[in-house]
Amino acid sequence: MHMATLLRLMTASLLAVFSTVAVAQDSTEPPPPKASPIISVMEESLPRAGGILVFGGTQGLGLEIVKHLVERKENVTVMVRASSDTAALKALNVNVVTGDALDAESVKQAFTAAPFRAVISTLGGREGDYKVDVEGNKNVIDATKNAGLDRIILVTAIGAGDSNAGLPWYVRQGEGWFMKGYFAAKTTAEDYLKASGLEYTIVRPGMLVKEGKPGEPMLFAVAPAAITGITRSDAGKLVAAAVEDKTTFNRVFAAVDNKRTGLWALLTY
Repeated sequence: MHMATLLRLMTASLLAVFSTVAVAQDSTEPPPPKASPIISVMEESLPRAGGILVFGGTQGLGLEIVKHLVERKENVTVMVRASSDTAALKALNVNVVTGDALDAESVKQAFTAAPFRAVISTLGGREGDYKVDVEGNKNVIDATKNAGLDRIILVTAIGAGDSNAGLPWYVRQGEGWFMKGYFAAKTTAEDYLKASGLEYTIVRPGMLVKEGKPGEPMLFAVAPAAITGITRSDAGKLVAAAVEDKTTFNRVFAAVDNKRTGLWALLTY
């Protein structure tokens, strides 16, 4: 090939390359997208961060609260005494830790069982021994603070504190009446919690009955001045729902059934 022809061809090729580069630089069009790697994502329904630690959850109202917490997909841990029957709790697949509410150290240890965001106590004595109402609940309240938690629900009873006026005269009056020590212990626990600085809710159920027809369970900020009752299941549902309900924070409520008021209604319901 003649040298002059070869130079002309090389010059034309270089001009074509420079022209293509210049057009690409002057273009306002975005560059074509690069292919992204394919990522497979499995959607998963995760529980809320932190579980609920329950004291007094092996039977009665405490067990009903645990049932409703489980229905709400909560991670639940219950502290029980070594002698407690835990069959119902194991059937619910909740975490169980052993301890004694009257032993401050074992209560403190219960808080290390899992990450928690809230505490519920239904601790209560019976047959004239109400030490756990006071000392047990104090241990729970102190351990809640020491663990750096804020949220706690304490279950007491209508008749504690300023709701005593709503009780029938034969229960609230007289030095020797059988319920006086019971309500005094509940009141002491309530007052200790109110002074703790925690975000508390105090729930005072009416007379608890095991079973009943479907009712109208409600939380009242002031206890009604009448004999009232509520099934354990309905009361448990109210307490479980209060965990996340900020309108209940730092308040005291009576838990009752609107259809179950008066002595006759309680006896015939």
